[in-house]
Amino acid sequence: MLAPEPTNPIHRISVEQFHRMIAAGCFGDGDRVELIDGEMRDMPPIGPPHGGTTDRLTMLFAPQLAGQAIIRVQGAVVLDDGTELYPDLSVLKFRDDYYRQANPTGDDVLLIIEVADSSLALDLGAKLAKYARAGIRRYWVVDLRHRILHDHRDPDRFGRRYRQLHSLTTGEVVFDLGEERIRMPVASLMPD
Repeated sequence: MLAPEPTNPIHRISVEQFHRMIAAGCFGDGDRVELIDGEMRDMPPIGPPHGGTTDRLTMLFAPQLAGQAIIRVQGAVVLDDGTELYPDLSVLKFRDDYYRQANPTGDDVLLIIEVADSSLALDLGAKLAKYARAGIRRYWVVDLRHRILHDHRDPDRFGRRYRQLHSLTTGEVVFDLGEERIRMPVASLMPD
């Protein structure tokens, strides 16, 4: 029996190197790329159910959080030196500069929402682990295929997981923003 050949090591890049590649025009206009643990990963294209759900979420959150938090749609969040993700929706701590000086980090995030159509395995696998490790307080995955909201709470940074998971198909979900409490029917988060 032949011994397996050792694999070639993977050359990983940092967020800083990733930004230099973007600035140098290494990616085309339509390229959607995320950096996870120093590896560049193509993001799947956004189809109408995914895009429409993201738009709907934005319209639900924006009026309720105006002046209290920043709603970022498919914008960068830096989780560590080798990871920059572009979640479908981020609710960020309010800052007067609107994060113009630097992308938000895990400490700036109040809630991350990923809309999962073809990306469910990634959203509940590698991304969940990265969000938990970064201390993201709440992480929702809107599972379009099964019409389930996966509400992850209480990150375990060292275990790279969340201590609480509520998978909801009905009822309402509550999001606390300081003294403000936002209630949303789970059905309102799903496409018609």
